[in-house]
Amino acid sequence: MIEIIQAIYYLFALITAFFIQKAFRKGTRNGKKLGTALMMNFLMILAYSLNLQSGYQIVKSFGCSLAFCFVDLLLFFYYDYILYYIDWQDRVPKWIKILFAAYIFMDAVILLMNPFTEFALSYLHTPFGEGYLLTYVPQIPFHGHTIANVVMILTTITLLLMKCGEAPKIFLKRYYGPIAAMLLTIIINFIYLSGFIPIDADPLPLLYVFVGILLYFYTFNYLPSVTLGITRNMILNYLKDPIILFDYEGRLADHSAVMERLMPESSFKNGELTIEQFVEDRNFSGMDGTDRNQEFDWAHEENGKVRIYQCQFGLLRDAQNKLIGKLFVFHDVTSARQTYFELENSMLFDSVTGFYNKQSFYTQIPQWNNPEYWPVSIVVCNVDGMRAINEGYGTAYGDGVMREVSRYIRRRVGENTFCAKIDNGDIVIALEQTINADAGDLMEAIKGEILDFYESMPVSIEYGIATKEDRELSVEKAMQNARASMQNKKMLKEKSASSSIVDSLKQTLCESDYQTEAHVERTRKMCARLGREMGLEDAVIGKLELLAVLHDIGKVAIPQDIIKKKGKLTPEERSIIEQHTVKGYRIAKSSPELSEVADGILSHHERWDGTGYPNGLAGEEIPLIARVISAVDSHDVMVNDRPYHKAMPEKDAIAELRRCSGTQFDPNIVEVFTKLLEREELPKEA
Repeated sequence: MIEIIQAIYYLFALITAFFIQKAFRKGTRNGKKLGTALMMNFLMILAYSLNLQSGYQIVKSFGCSLAFCFVDLLLFFYYDYILYYIDWQDRVPKWIKILFAAYIFMDAVILLMNPFTEFALSYLHTPFGEGYLLTYVPQIPFHGHTIANVVMILTTITLLLMKCGEAPKIFLKRYYGPIAAMLLTIIINFIYLSGFIPIDADPLPLLYVFVGILLYFYTFNYLPSVTLGITRNMILNYLKDPIILFDYEGRLADHSAVMERLMPESSFKNGELTIEQFVEDRNFSGMDGTDRNQEFDWAHEENGKVRIYQCQFGLLRDAQNKLIGKLFVFHDVTSARQTYFELENSMLFDSVTGFYNKQSFYTQIPQWNNPEYWPVSIVVCNVDGMRAINEGYGTAYGDGVMREVSRYIRRRVGENTFCAKIDNGDIVIALEQTINADAGDLMEAIKGEILDFYESMPVSIEYGIATKEDRELSVEKAMQNARASMQNKKMLKEKSASSSIVDSLKQTLCESDYQTEAHVERTRKMCARLGREMGLEDAVIGKLELLAVLHDIGKVAIPQDIIKKKGKLTPEERSIIEQHTVKGYRIAKSSPELSEVADGILSHHERWDGTGYPNGLAGEEIPLIARVISAVDSHDVMVNDRPYHKAMPEKDAIAELRRCSGTQFDPNIVEVFTKLLEREELPKEA
């Protein structure tokens, strides 16, 4: 008989060990907590087995005391497990757990001393097989042990009931199992300790095994099956996305209520509607068969408006990879697609002009490194006085001006030409397979149309052009050159915000020298005409115009008595006045707006034969713009009156240019310039 009882206890110990390792192998927080509680149950069985097999009273009594200690720990860890099970570990006061732990420690001290004092319970020798068992008579301290156990159990049950009070109705079944298990522990304790069923061997260690198994089953097996029904209801009845499920034979198995509202003309009868009929009726043009997972868009008209659904079609398979069903999920992405389209446009295009934005321009740059687009003329243009327009008429009016300018640009360049609005209101136009001169003609036409449109309030644009014809000039550098050319032109306009420096220097120069504003303007216009005749790029012509205005700016630093002396200059005075090129160079270099023409200012008195000043440069060592201004300025001086000489006839001036060709002037420039002068009758005053 005793051997059978011992075998039963060992069997239960093995069962407990089995569930311990299963719980820990789950690797979850609840699995570890429950595994720890089951570990106490396992140790409790082993401790009580000493009472069954030992022949010594002291060993039997220690086994009983240890078993009661493990009961305390078992209930404590059940309480700890429930805290995490209901996720209240941070809501329940920590002092409760500390109080339980303190009592367990004191109870353990009393119980472990009991084999020597029999203070908590006294022992009776009860015959059992060929030996005996220790049964016990509870004393007052042991009643405290029992009460503490009941308090821990009731506290655990109370927490579960409180959780039920705040949980949705459909989730209440989640807590039924743990409540039943906790109540079972009270019933087991009451039945055994009351003596209603006279049993010599203590059945509590074995019965607690059933409690642990029940909690394990409810946590890891029963709950998922309960949750499955809840999940189905949530998916099919609560989610807004239409869902339809076909079984492995392709017949309708289930669908959501929203599906019927999406397709009210269809008949959704389980077992009757086939997937082939469903696909054929809906005409899913983006779907590729029903034998693979896929995602496609479906346009569906609802109340006269087309809505876009993103359809996800998936094949459902079991653990053996056998087909068990086919699932459609429809997600309305109409608003998302519209938002994405608007966001994409905002990321690519400027909202005012409709042109591409700065980021789009820079992503496009690598394309123009391909020779098939060459020559590509990069145009940078800008509305003159845009800040003043915004301040005087408001930004709404200013935006209207930008839209109108953009409309004229687009009408002229065509829909396929890349246009972008970048920093500071600059518009970049990339004219593919367009030479510099043709790009200039196009921009002049646009400029004229805009001036004609705004008759009452003149609105004009200025532009700069740089042309990429080979790999040496990068697109970025071409854009920089075009912008610099535009800015140079802006500085020469009276109403330009950029012209204040030039205006100030020009006014000072006219006051300190014989030259007049008329001379400066004639020289500027002639430089531009000669530059175009020579086929120079727009960026170079822009520098020429600026140089025409400022080439003598260094004279502002020369004493006025030398500048305006009517008689012949002494060698010392000549030396001083020749310093104006260096002084002008320093003035230009000190201003970022003028630095590009500084070398031209320094060299505009150099001579082709190398006898000029200040550096004695010869031939093509002299900057091109300096060679041009040298010829143009000399011509204007010859054909217009000055205080120290009378104007000469045009034909004599042309003859003088040709006489000095190859010595003072670049012969190639003289050749083009004189032909231009002979071909056109030029006015002597602007």
